[in-house]
Amino acid sequence: MPPLRSLPEIKALEVLQQARAEFGALGEPFDTYTVDVELLAAILFDLGVQQVPELRVGEREYAGFLDGDAKLVVVEATHHEHRRRFSIAHEVGHFVLHYLPRTAPGGVFACTSQDMETNAVPAGTGSAARLRHCRQEVEANQFAGELLMPEPSVRAMYKVTGGQVVKLARHFNVSSRAMEIRLERLGLPFAASLR
Repeated sequence: MPPLRSLPEIKALEVLQQARAEFGALGEPFDTYTVDVELLAAILFDLGVQQVPELRVGEREYAGFLDGDAKLVVVEATHHEHRRRFSIAHEVGHFVLHYLPRTAPGGVFACTSQDMETNAVPAGTGSAARLRHCRQEVEANQFAGELLMPEPSVRAMYKVTGGQVVKLARHFNVSSRAMEIRLERLGLPFAASLR
């Protein structure tokens, strides 16, 4: 039995419904199999997206960041297209989940590649700030997963492809690893892909 949808996944589905309506009003096609996440960010939230090579501060490298006040998402330009798409969706998640309702201080969210792969808040002791950061990263990842790989579309294509991760990943224009994480989240069995 698949897990219940999390609040970030529910919010992502709401965003997809809003996008379908907005795109339709503009006469633009909307496809939940290959979501144009950059256009979605611009149309729904007036977020600009920039791709910058060597996105870093000092020695720390970033996959992306959001400046909510400036309505700007910046992603690492040298990353693979799949990573850039996920990074944009992840930062849109921060905007919807954490910036708009102001559940976090400030308006800047800086995310490393490791943040984009965070699937669970670590158990044990940690500073309140570190635990909040991990929780926000998990939520942004769940949002991005649902936005780029909506459950109804994944379940439909899962049947068509026989659950083959590579075919599913190609269809949704995401990495095999992102698809594996999504299938795990949905409780759908698969054979791990070779990386």
